Amino acid sequence: MRALIGGLEPDWVAKDDNEIPAMKLGALRVRVIAAALNRADLYMLEGTYSPTLKPGDVYPAGMEFAGVVETSSPLAPQYPVGTRVMGVTMGAFADYALCDPRMVLPIPEGMSFEEAAALPVALATENDALTQAGFTSGNRVLIVGGTTSIGLIAIALAKALGAGTVIATTTSADKRPAMTEAGADVTIDTTTEDLAAAVLAATDGQGVDVTLDHIGGALFAHLPAATRIGGTIVNIGRLAGPGTSLDLDQLAFRRQRLIGTTFSVRTPDELGEVCGALHAAVLPALAAGRIQPRIDKIFPFERAIDAAKRLRSNEALGKIVLSFADGPAEEPADRAPVANFFGSITQLGYVVHDIDASIEGFVRCGIGPWFLLRNVQPENFTYRGRPSGMAMDVAVANSGNIQIEIITPVNDEPSMYRDFLDAGQEGLQHFAYWSTDYQDLYDRALAAGFTVGQEGQLGGPTGRFAYLQTEHHPGTCIEISDLDGAKAQLFEYVKLAAENWDGTHPVQVIDPAMLAAG
Repeated sequence: MRALIGGLEPDWVAKDDNEIPAMKLGALRVRVIAAALNRADLYMLEGTYSPTLKPGDVYPAGMEFAGVVETSSPLAPQYPVGTRVMGVTMGAFADYALCDPRMVLPIPEGMSFEEAAALPVALATENDALTQAGFTSGNRVLIVGGTTSIGLIAIALAKALGAGTVIATTTSADKRPAMTEAGADVTIDTTTEDLAAAVLAATDGQGVDVTLDHIGGALFAHLPAATRIGGTIVNIGRLAGPGTSLDLDQLAFRRQRLIGTTFSVRTPDELGEVCGALHAAVLPALAAGRIQPRIDKIFPFERAIDAAKRLRSNEALGKIVLSFADGPAEEPADRAPVANFFGSITQLGYVVHDIDASIEGFVRCGIGPWFLLRNVQPENFTYRGRPSGMAMDVAVANSGNIQIEIITPVNDEPSMYRDFLDAGQEGLQHFAYWSTDYQDLYDRALAAGFTVGQEGQLGGPTGRFAYLQTEHHPGTCIEISDLDGAKAQLFEYVKLAAENWDGTHPVQVIDPAMLAAG
């Protein structure tokens, strides 16, 4: 496949013989149709973007894209094969890209791939900056660097989220109308106007609540005077340089917060949260047309170096986009979706306040007999990594090949069962997968991005179990369980009992010690 590689020369090197990225557990593979350039792409070439990426390091270039899901992920059923998506990932300047589903967003209907490619980084950056600043509807916002591609998105985003007044700056008189078109109420040319004076005049002498700065440099020294007492200044970019002079007395006397932000040192989990935050308010605004990306120019893949020159020139107005629409010459050999590594669901687990009443309800539905264990205390039980003395009543019965489990916690020690009940819920709390190779399943689940909420063992080291937290499946959680030893024998007995049950003796009480007896 075609791809741009950084670190080999001062500019990217275009190669057309790259291997299509092999699938990884949990990932989506996307056929890229368009990818947008960012200043960070140039900083990576210079070796100044991240402490972990040094000059001379070779890396797959590009960080934002739009395309079509080519191979789906079991962790993201909302993105089946063929879904139009946009997102953030390393290696976006290529025919195919692997993506963390947490950093992927659906493309609104009617939006082109080129427009969509221009959005993910800007939306995530600006929404995160507003969030860090404590922005609320009605706030007055100053966008410094309003005619940068990301600044234009910031203007539209702030208006879409309910900003009372949006003020934006530029150093180009020719580009100034673009800020008004994006939604700015007041525009300022800082080459001919005093920034602080113009902002104060537009805000009844108060200043703005939030300042988003994309420029840095000498102009940064004027931002405290333009920001209200108790306001917040967020530095996002430093196009005019990282150095400035700042009157700390002014910052202190005005009781202002100063925040610096970047994605270059964020963890995947943190970036996933930033991108995930766009679903609630930003995507609806995007779908409603209240945020419109501006495209400066679209370059074919073969002219990627010209695209970089255009970005370096500072002449662009809007996003510069690379097109991959003409398609790759080959298709992935591993095109089939990744198999469900958990296997088949073997158990449905209910958590209730009254286990006896719940058993009675299932018996009326013809499910039984039930095997009830009172006051079970799992060994080595931990909740969110900390030891817990949780105890529970547990009952199991089979309906065909599916085991039904009912759990009632009998003390107040912390557990996911207690969390479930305390949240006002009662009923299906988890579904379970059993494995005779528990450690392998456990390791693969963690590698796929799941995290453990609680774990322990019943009947010794061959009776391990873990509950995975609910971030990948709303409303319920997943249990994985070791199917070996005494527990496996009990489960097989429960299944056989259900097959031959005549309706008599619906409940049999079992001593928990039998699990340890083997």
